[in-house]
Amino acid sequence: RHVPSGTMKSDLFYTSTSSLRQQGDLYLPEGPGPHPIAIVIHGGGWSGRDRSDMNDISRHLAANGIAAFNINYRLAPEHRFPAQLEDVFSAMEWITDQATSLNLNINRMYTVGYSAGAHLSLLAAAEGRPGLPDIKGVIAGGAPTDLTLYPNSPYVQKLMGASFEKDPEAFRTASPLHQVGPTHPPVFLYHGSWDKIVAYKNSTLLVEALLEAGVKVELHT
Repeated sequence: RHVPSGTMKSDLFYTSTSSLRQQGDLYLPEGPGPHPIAIVIHGGGWSGRDRSDMNDISRHLAANGIAAFNINYRLAPEHRFPAQLEDVFSAMEWITDQATSLNLNINRMYTVGYSAGAHLSLLAAAEGRPGLPDIKGVIAGGAPTDLTLYPNSPYVQKLMGASFEKDPEAFRTASPLHQVGPTHPPVFLYHGSWDKIVAYKNSTLLVEALLEAGVKVELHT
């Protein structure tokens, strides 16, 4: 059965575990579709906040013809990386399985995130997952792109569960900057130059890496 367009379906479980942190709200545009779909991912230092922060962005996307699946994900320190990234892939898998009934075009799937959510948006796009659609583009705001810049950050340590000194390779693996390659999808970045939590150079470093790899990128400061 097709879901009516122009609706919002809330509290959808995208995994079989029925965890409250693994729910999302789906915003569907008006019109016949099939609609492009954005996986929308909130910030909060990987250890707080929830999807309500992204409600306005999700409504804006749907009003402009892009379906938005605004998700929660498991939080650190109870759940260490890569649990958060695995949840993003689970949300993508759920959307893919439901695409026909939801009238979605999974060949036009995007990720949209802010802060910690931007980090996860970029990683999901860079890494991909066999059997899932390739991400076609990323919108990332205030993204921590290089976790090796923050060896003593309490947020990063909660996420990683180990110190940089003990496992520097894990920090690089979890850093979008170090996952850039020529198959990376296009990226739109936005970042405040006075950001005191996630330094602006996280975005400028990623721009340099993407351009070197031949990937389309734009940074709005």
